Amino acid sequence: MITRDVTPQVVADLATTPPRTALSAVVADQLVLLPVRAQLDGVDPAHAPRIVVVPPGTPDLRGCDVVLVSDDGPQWFRLRSLTIRGTASAIGDGAYRITPRRVVAWDYGALRDDPAIAEAMHRHNSSRSVTTDLPRPVPMTDREILDASRVMILASRSAKGTAFAVPLWFVVDRGHICAGTSASSWSVRNVSVCPQVAVLFGGERGCGAERMLVRGRARAETGMPPPAMLAQIAARYYLHPRFLVDELRHLRLWRLRARYYGQAHSAYVVISPQSALAMDLA
Repeated sequence: MITRDVTPQVVADLATTPPRTALSAVVADQLVLLPVRAQLDGVDPAHAPRIVVVPPGTPDLRGCDVVLVSDDGPQWFRLRSLTIRGTASAIGDGAYRITPRRVVAWDYGALRDDPAIAEAMHRHNSSRSVTTDLPRPVPMTDREILDASRVMILASRSAKGTAFAVPLWFVVDRGHICAGTSASSWSVRNVSVCPQVAVLFGGERGCGAERMLVRGRARAETGMPPPAMLAQIAARYYLHPRFLVDELRHLRLWRLRARYYGQAHSAYVVISPQSALAMDLA
C-alpha cells in the first residue's frame, strides 16, 4: 500500500517553526476555524504541548476538544502536514496549552510502499455519494487573498460534533470552492451528515499575515471530478511554471503517486460560500 504517512519527527519543523497553523473546534454547537500562533513547549513534536495564541474575540476554548493543523506546501511533493488533537487549557492572555492526545503527520515527498498498512486501508476504504442542493454562492470579495492562496484549510464536523481540519488544494468554479479528496476521507464523511463547513485561506509560506475565513455549505460527490475541474487543477498546480520544475525533479515518484491515487475511491467536495471575513494575524 502506498502511504504518505510519516512519524512526527520527520516533519518536526512544522512543530518548531510552522509556516502557518490553524485551530478548529466545535464551541456551543458552532464550528470554529481560526488562524493561530503556535509554539512547541518542549522538544518532542509527538508529545510536547503546544502553546497557542488565538485572535481577539475568539470564543472560550477551555475544556474544548481542538484540532491544530500546521502545514506547508504548496507543490504536490512538498505538501506536508502535522495535526494534533487535544484538550485546550487556558493559560491567560488569549493563550491555551494543548497536550497532544493524537498526532497525525504526512509528507507527500516521503511517498512509499508500505505493505503493513494494506489491511487497515482495505477495512476503511469506502465510498458514498451525497447530493445536497447548495444555496447560491455569496461572492468572495477579497480576491487578492484568494488568488494568492494555493492550499486551503477545510474544517468540518462529524455527527457527534467532533471538529476535523485538513489542508487541501482547491479551485474556484462559478463562485464555488472545489477540492478533490478520497471517498473515505473524514471531510466526505462529515459533509454527508453536516454540510456546514469553514474554510481558511492565506498565511502560506512567503505570504503576508492576511487571512480570509469563509463559511458555507458543502456537498460531497464520489467519482472523478468533472473534466473542467481537473483541467483547472492541472493548470493551477502541475503545469504552473512555479511548480513544473519541482514536478520534474520528482519524476521517480510519479508511478508511486499514480498508485497512491488508484488505491482509493475518488471524491470531491463542492462548497458554496455564504460569508467571507478578512482577518489579520499580524
